[in-house]
Amino acid sequence: MNEMRKNHIVQIELKDKRSIDGIVYSYSKDRFSVLIAFDSLEIAKELSELDELCVSVYTHLGIKKIKSHVIETLRKDNCIVLENNEAAPIIQRRQNVRVVSNFDFNIIKDDNCYKCFCINISAGGIAFYCNEVEFELNEKIKIEFLEREFEKNIQTSATIIKVNDSSYVAKYANLNKYDEDKIVKYVFKMIAKK
Repeated sequence: MNEMRKNHIVQIELKDKRSIDGIVYSYSKDRFSVLIAFDSLEIAKELSELDELCVSVYTHLGIKKIKSHVIETLRKDNCIVLENNEAAPIIQRRQNVRVVSNFDFNIIKDDNCYKCFCINISAGGIAFYCNEVEFELNEKIKIEFLEREFEKNIQTSATIIKVNDSSYVAKYANLNKYDEDKIVKYVFKMIAKK
């Protein structure tokens, strides 16, 4: 799978439908190692060489699935090594991969700047709350994300697509590819911490 990167979330499904969670620890063209989550270690100990598995990888392009085999069983560093194969078609677009977070950011409305707080975020939009001002459905706003979360300041236009008391969902309108990649990187970094 060409889209695989270090620290991508991995879910491994066994033939008996049990699953093992982990993250990509290292990868090459023909194999990759998965650092197994603590609560999945007991199941991972049952794996044998050449066991066939279905692996879902949460990439920056969405969830991708591959059929794989065990190359090395559970090592002392809590990693297993699996065969790296071509991915099946995308089953989830990246804008649907959301993560709960709680950083603050700015929204500009009518030339005024308001401090808002993230509820969850994806590469397609953000759910947030704001105690300083109210927003209306379909309202156009400008969002400013700060460097401390995204390695650079990001500015984008957005449209309010959902309103619920003082919480809102905004969909980005003109996010460039570079800034989108920064948000995707943040999302998967936060997922990896869960």
